[in-house]
Amino acid sequence: MKNINHKNIGIGVVGCGRMGRLRSSIATSHPAVNYIAISDRVTENAENLGLDIKADKISTNNMDIVENDNVHAVIVSTSEPEHCEPAVRALELGKPVLVEKPIALTLKDADRMINAAIKGGTTLHVGYTLRFNRHYLIGKQQILEDKIGNIISCTGRFYNSKATGLEIIKRSKEASFIQDALTYLVDLFGWYLEGNYPVEVIARSHGTIYRKLGHDADEITSAIITYSDGTIVNLSLGYCLPSNYPSHGRLIRAELIGEKGVLFFDDDRKEHIGFSEDGMHHAYVGQDTEMAFLTSNASGNWALGKYWGPFGEETRSWLDFLSTGIDCPNTTATQARKNLEVTLAIEEAARTKKIINLIK
Repeated sequence: MKNINHKNIGIGVVGCGRMGRLRSSIATSHPAVNYIAISDRVTENAENLGLDIKADKISTNNMDIVENDNVHAVIVSTSEPEHCEPAVRALELGKPVLVEKPIALTLKDADRMINAAIKGGTTLHVGYTLRFNRHYLIGKQQILEDKIGNIISCTGRFYNSKATGLEIIKRSKEASFIQDALTYLVDLFGWYLEGNYPVEVIARSHGTIYRKLGHDADEITSAIITYSDGTIVNLSLGYCLPSNYPSHGRLIRAELIGEKGVLFFDDDRKEHIGFSEDGMHHAYVGQDTEMAFLTSNASGNWALGKYWGPFGEETRSWLDFLSTGIDCPNTTATQARKNLEVTLAIEEAARTKKIINLIK
C-alpha cells in the first residue's frame, strides 16, 4: 500500500475530546506536519482546541476536514460508535487513517473500514498505546530474536478505578470495559503470538458496583482464549478499585511462558510516588488525590512543554511512518479486527456462558 512519504503533511483530526486534543497537540510539534485541521460536532470543543493549538482550519462538520485538500492523513478520535463514517471517507480518498481503539464496535463496520483502505490503496492503523510502553516493545524484540521460544502460556491482569470506569461510561455507553480496556491485553498477546490465531473463548463476568449506580455494566471479567497451537491466554479484568486509589491509570500484569524463556511485566506503577497536600491531578478523571503513582497515567504525561509516554510515542511513530515510509509497530487494521472479534466473543461467552468457537 502507498503512504505519503514526504516531509510536509497536512493532518486532519476528527473529534476534539481527550484523545483528539492529545493527538493534535502532539502532531503540531512533529517536524513533518505543516497544516492542522480539526473538527468536532460540539462547537465549543472545536473552537477551544483550535485556538489552543492554533489550528489552520476549525469546523463542526467532520467531512469538511476529511475532504479538505490540504489534509493528507486523518486521525479519528471520536467516540467509538462514530469511528466508521469519517474513517471510511478518508480511506476512500486514499488518505491514511489512525483511529482510536477499538477499530469499531461491530465486525461489519470494521470490514467496511478495511475494505475502504484496500479500495483507496492506503493504510489504516488503530491506537493501542499499551504496545508503546518501552518494556513491551523490548518484549516483542526478544520474541522476534527467539529468546523465549515457542510461547505456551500467557496471563494478563488489568485493573482500574471506579472513577475511570464512570468516565468511560459517560463517554460512550456502547463500549463495555471489555471493549475499552481488556482489548489492550488481547492486542498485546495477539501481537506476541503473531502467526498464531485464537480458536476458542470461555468467559465469565460479574458486577454489582456500577449497577447500584444505575449503569448496566460488569466490573469483573475473566476469560480463557485458546490459540490454534494450544497456547492458553488467561485474562482478568477488574474495574473496581476505589475512586481515590492513587493510580492515575491502568494497572497491568502480563506474563508469558515459553519453551526457552519467560517474560514477566509488572505494570502496577508503584515505583514512582508523588504526594502533595494540594493534591496530585488525575488528568483523565479530573480529580486530585493526595498521593499518586506518577507514571501510572496510561497515555503518558505533559512535562516541560511536551507530551511524554506511550501515547506520544505511538502518535509520533505513525507520523514518522507517513513522512518517511519506515515500518511502524502500530496496530494494523487486520490485527485490530481480530482484537474486536475476540473481545466480542468474550462478551458473548460471558453473557451466554457458552464456549465460543472462532473461525480462522
